Amino acid sequence: MTAGQGPSGLIWRLQAAPRDLARGLDICGLSPNCLVVPDATWMDMVPDAAYVECPTYFLEDKAGFVAMLAFFVTNALRFRLYARAPSSEAEGLLMAYPRLDDATLDMLRQFDPRSASQIALLWERLETFLGRISRQLPWDEDWE
Repeated sequence: MTAGQGPSGLIWRLQAAPRDLARGLDICGLSPNCLVVPDATWMDMVPDAAYVECPTYFLEDKAGFVAMLAFFVTNALRFRLYARAPSSEAEGLLMAYPRLDDATLDMLRQFDPRSASQIALLWERLETFLGRISRQLPWDEDWE
């Protein structure tokens, strides 16, 4: 596997407030270099647009990325999860969690029923996974 490409060919993006991401990276023992803070976040136009992607050069540790997800879920922090093509966002950036609203999904069904079906299956799997994480014990106080 080359850096930046997982076996599924997707790169996963965890997007949230920069402070929450930085705290999660520290608690999970991941490199702060994998935190991306776009200009819109620095200028406070979009305060929660910072993100961490996996697999990428600075974050190939999939277990670490899942630990970050667990940190967000168990601490009830707001986040969005995206999947994107490895070459660029222009080829597709799909919001994987939380679910798209019904009107947007209905519009997608009109244009591409197969993709809409795949997205619904992805949501179901992610929600099951995130539900399992949320039932786990809270973080050890030593990690705080």
